[in-house]
Amino acid sequence: MINKSIKQVNLLKIAGENAQEIYYGGIQKWYSSRWKRLSGCGPTVVSTIMNYYYRTCDNDEAGDMPFPIAKFRKLMEDVWKYVTPTMRGIPNTDILLKGAQSYISAKNLDINLDFLDVHETPRSRPEFGILVEYLSDAFEHDMPVAFLNLNSGSEMLLDSWHWVTMISLEYEKDYSAAFIEFIDEGKITKINLLSWFKTTTLGGGFVSFHRYPESEKAND
Repeated sequence: MINKSIKQVNLLKIAGENAQEIYYGGIQKWYSSRWKRLSGCGPTVVSTIMNYYYRTCDNDEAGDMPFPIAKFRKLMEDVWKYVTPTMRGIPNTDILLKGAQSYISAKNLDINLDFLDVHETPRSRPEFGILVEYLSDAFEHDMPVAFLNLNSGSEMLLDSWHWVTMISLEYEKDYSAAFIEFIDEGKITKINLLSWFKTTTLGGGFVSFHRYPESEKAND
């Protein structure tokens, strides 16, 4: 199988208030208000991805140590100002993409965004190989991918109507099998992507975060 993933999974670790508590990525219950805790899966995912970006930059002071939860909560509150759920949460890639772009522009970050939707109607979906190659290309930029699942289909380890942070992809060259790892609620989980693609009744979507190539930075 072909394997693609972010390069430094350990940089997703967050140290809890108890020294023994280590989480992968953010948890939406860390938000400060009840509404944010109920609807904050999208902003939490963007916060996790942005924190990975910052931590893989040369000026990260924490090295490879777990990131302090207090600092991550501040990042979550800041991201919320830009990636703000509606009364229905963030039920599509367009809302998350626009919010993430607002944050990226405000912070002047070297990141391009892209998206791929999986329609609820199977005949309107892209070919599965197109999805796999889209995700494979995203991981070439060493950035996690935001994944919106509206219906889990047969993959019961994945919550419906929910955003998670995808960190790896494993697939056969002919696309006859594919698996992904994502983080949610502080844990890493693996599911069958092909099974989800075939059985989800509402679909979902993906938003990728691409670092600018060094050649483009030099020309800015």
